Amino acid sequence: MNNPCQLSVIIVENDQTDASTLKQYISRIPFLNLLTVCRTAIDALDLIYIKKPDIIIVDVNLPMMSGLELISGLTSQKPQIILTSAHQQYAFNGFELDVTDFLLKPFDYQRFIKAICKVKQRHYNLNSDISVKELMPKRNNLLEDLNTRTATKALSKEERFIWVKVDKKMMNLNTSEIVYVEGLRDYVKIHLAKMNYVVNLTMTKTEELLGNSSFIRVNRSFIINKSFIICVKGNTIETSLNNSLPIGVNYKDAVKQLLFN
Repeated sequence: MNNPCQLSVIIVENDQTDASTLKQYISRIPFLNLLTVCRTAIDALDLIYIKKPDIIIVDVNLPMMSGLELISGLTSQKPQIILTSAHQQYAFNGFELDVTDFLLKPFDYQRFIKAICKVKQRHYNLNSDISVKELMPKRNNLLEDLNTRTATKALSKEERFIWVKVDKKMMNLNTSEIVYVEGLRDYVKIHLAKMNYVVNLTMTKTEELLGNSSFIRVNRSFIINKSFIICVKGNTIETSLNNSLPIGVNYKDAVKQLLFN
């Protein structure tokens, strides 16, 4: 039986480079558990029924049997599916087969995070009694996602750097790698995926330094990078670091507007 706090994943991908990229992305998300990587749909069929993964990430272009044929053959206890392809037209096929999301190759980590956010939100809706109606993200369908892909790619390529003093060193941090910032009175703790830095800054000054639409302040003590938000549950936001941060009463309307409008 799968750990209810984790989502298990099977990758079905015959391109070694693409499979390695997916493995790297998955390794950066604590609540994802990679079960195996299959090179063909035939290999995947038995393992899907035996291991019963929560998620299948499957490429369209596979030898012997296509990814679409694999999806069509899954009739009982169908897991959530993220379909990938280098050809945009397959998004429509995926939509007809009720896949959770479609990723157009090549895709970056931020776009992968958005797909996982959709998966986890659907997982909560199907498997728990947790109420997320008030601040539940609007689930864009695949057609809407295709229409906004160009704008999304342009935003994801924007990179900004800030200089901060850590101990006696000046660090040049890429803001796109910052998951969230935590206020500690006259200091802030900057949380990245693999490490964190304590910096002598106020939250107000930190907001000024970050200074772009990628970040949102959710209460007096936390500023979150929107790209690393996995889901919203009631009055908390879950990040890619698998922790839940509270939404302050005075910030609730602003969070709702900025995230979901």
